[in-house]
Amino acid sequence: MKKLFQRVAAAAGVLLRDLVGVAGAGAITYGAWLAWPPAGFIVGGSLTLAGVWLQARRSALQDAG
Repeated sequence: MKKLFQRVAAAAGVLLRDLVGVAGAGAITYGAWLAWPPAGFIVGGSLTLAGVWLQARRSALQDAG
C-alpha cells in the first residue's frame, strides 16, 4: 500500500509540473496575442515545437541509455 501512495505522489508531482508549464506557455502566448494577435499564434506554435523537440530528445536519450 505504501508503494501505491508513493507512485500516486510521484504522478501528482509530474502532473502538477506539467500543468504549471502549460499554464505558463498559455500566459506567454496570450500576452503576445494581446500585443499583436498574429504574434500569439507564432509564439504558441514556437512553444509547441520547442516542447515537442525537447520531449523527442529526452525520449531518444532514454532509449539510448
